[in-house]
Amino acid sequence: MVLAARREELLKELARELEGRGAQALAVRCDITQAADVERLAREAEAHFGAVDVLINNAGIGLFGPVEALSEEQLRQVFELNFFALVRVTQAVLPLLRKRPGGQIVNVSSVLGHRGLPLLGGYCAAKAAVNALTESLRAELAAEGLSVLLVSPGFTETEFRQTRLHAQGWQQNAPPLKQMSAEEVAAAMVKASRRHRRDTVLTLPGRLMVLANRLVPGLFDVAARRMLHRMAKRPEP
Repeated sequence: MVLAARREELLKELARELEGRGAQALAVRCDITQAADVERLAREAEAHFGAVDVLINNAGIGLFGPVEALSEEQLRQVFELNFFALVRVTQAVLPLLRKRPGGQIVNVSSVLGHRGLPLLGGYCAAKAAVNALTESLRAELAAEGLSVLLVSPGFTETEFRQTRLHAQGWQQNAPPLKQMSAEEVAAAMVKASRRHRRDTVLTLPGRLMVLANRLVPGLFDVAARRMLHRMAKRPEP
């Protein structure tokens, strides 16, 4: 396994854990918003393992607040990590995926990439871009035997809420729905990969949301407004 993230000590700790279980693990400190880091990641992966079987694009940052209050800088930061960095890593790793038959790309989106919600418009837009890119890439690579999968988690117990960006003065309360653990999401991703499941929406509420938006979008608009306003802390006047 090739492990890439910014916090080197955590990467090394995970690599040691994996090696203790009999796996080969390479930890590479990498900021995927930096082209030089991504190029080095691809070079080190090739040097150690020769090729790549599966690429998992799982990095992102959230953004909370009404569209009119979002700064251009915040929107660019979210798109840079959630979308452009995903494209950058995919382009760098594709030559390594082509070296072995049956290569696979797993793009991690969100249930919010399937339906925009109030106060989450910037994040939803970035994840919707990931969804559309995944569909295009899937069609482009199919003739080469490469598969492109989309996994869309719901609320997940990670550091995501602590690192999310907020429009000035806006804060989000705790999610009103039960969260999946990171381990549960990872297990679902492995299952989707093994079964070559092209689209996986996680959690029952997430699947119901996607279905309701398809069948009764107007009614879901009302439900979405009520749910999100319970979650929001408005700025003081």
